[in-house]
Amino acid sequence: MAESKPDRFIALIYERYGRKLFSYGMHSWKLDEDASWELVYKTVFRVAEKTKAYTFDSEEKFAGFVFTVFMNFLRNRFRDTRKMRENMQEESLENHAFLIEGENENNDEPSWQRKLLDEELEKFDDWQRMLLLLRAQDIPYEQIARFIDKPADQLKVYYQRLKKQLLDRMNKRIAELKTQTT
Repeated sequence: MAESKPDRFIALIYERYGRKLFSYGMHSWKLDEDASWELVYKTVFRVAEKTKAYTFDSEEKFAGFVFTVFMNFLRNRFRDTRKMRENMQEESLENHAFLIEGENENNDEPSWQRKLLDEELEKFDDWQRMLLLLRAQDIPYEQIARFIDKPADQLKVYYQRLKKQLLDRMNKRIAELKTQTT
C-alpha cells in the first residue's frame, strides 16, 4: 500500500527532527525516555497539522517553527507537573498517619507502603512484574525485551497500562485501609 502525502510528511518531520528533539528533551530538560518520546510525537503531529497555515522562507525558519512547538509542549508539561506536585504536597503525610502508627521503629522491617506494593506486584504475571520493576530502574525497552518475550516497541504501551493498573490497585487498597481505620 502506498504511503499518503500526509504520512510521508509526518515521516519526514520525524526523520529530520525526531532524534534531535528527543536528545534535547533528555539531556537539556532531564526528561525520561518515555516523556521525551511523547513530546516528540506530539510535536511531529502538531507540526504536520499546523504547517498548512504557514509559509516558511527557508528550512531554518521551518526548523525554528518545529523547535518552538516542541518548546511549547515542554513548558506545558513542566507547568502541569509542577501543579500536580503542588496539589500532592497539599495532602500532607498527617492525613495518612493512621497507616503509619505501630510501624516498627527500626528500619529492618519494610514499611506498610512497601508491603502493600509487594502484595500488589505479586498479583501480576512474571513478565509484567519484570517490566514494571526494570522500567522503574530506567532500563531501556530494548534491553527489557531480551528478558521478556515481547517486542520492544510494544513494551512502552504495556508499561503504561501496567503502571496505571498498579496505581489504581494501590489507591484502592489505601482507600480500603483508610475506611477500615475510621
